[in-house]
Amino acid sequence: MAFEAWQLALIDSAGYNGIRGEHIEAVARELEKLPQDVINTGDFRSACYRAGIDPDNFDKNSLDALQDRLNR
Repeated sequence: MAFEAWQLALIDSAGYNGIRGEHIEAVARELEKLPQDVINTGDFRSACYRAGIDPDNFDKNSLDALQDRLNR
């Protein structure tokens, strides 16, 4: 089955081709809107969904990069 260009764009923007800097930045912006300093799994997953990114696509390296971004 071949994908159309708009389908490939959605796949890419959701992070299915790997989490990139723009994905991390989008989730970080959502997490920074939260009033608390401690982020639990539910907060993380909700922030990902609000940013249009599948949270299951994050691996250890991308989570570490997200933490580094939030610590700036």
